[in-house]
Amino acid sequence: MNITDVDDKIIRKANTEQKEFTEISRRYEESFMKDMEALNVEMPNVLTWVSEYIPEIVDFIKQIESNGFAYESNGSVYFDLEKFKHAHTYAKLDPSKVNDEDAIKEGEGVLTDNVTEKKFKGDFALWKKSKEGEPKWESPWGEGRPGWHIECSAMIHAIFKN
Repeated sequence: MNITDVDDKIIRKANTEQKEFTEISRRYEESFMKDMEALNVEMPNVLTWVSEYIPEIVDFIKQIESNGFAYESNGSVYFDLEKFKHAHTYAKLDPSKVNDEDAIKEGEGVLTDNVTEKKFKGDFALWKKSKEGEPKWESPWGEGRPGWHIECSAMIHAIFKN
C-alpha cells in the first residue's frame, strides 16, 4: 500500500498548524490504519511512503523525460500530454477529464498558483520546484518535491521492478 505523506494538502495543513509535514501525515495514517483494523480489512504486505522513495521517484521522472514524454520548465518537470497522445491514449477511463479545469486544478494541487510555464494547460507536474515553507529534496532540476501524479507509479515500479 502506498502512503502519500507529501502532497499539497498535507503541506498546507502543516504550515497552518506550524508543524512538520511528517507529523500531519502520520496523524492521518494512524487514523486510517485504526479504521482499517476496525473494519477488519487485511493489512497489506508492503507499505511505502513517498518521502522514503524520493530517489526512485527522481529516477522514474528522468526515465519519462528521456523517453520524450516530460520537459523541465523553471525547475519543475511536466508530463507532456501533446507528445504522449501521438503514441498513446490519455484519459482512456474518462476522456471528458482531459481539458476539465476543475480536474486539472485538483490534480495540480492547492499550492499551485496559475502555472504559466507549462506548454499545455493539461500538462501535469511530475516534479514541483520548491517554494518557501515546503519540504524539498535535491534533484537534477533543482530543489523540489514530487508531483501527486507520479508518486504511486514510481513506488510501484520500484517494488515490482517492471
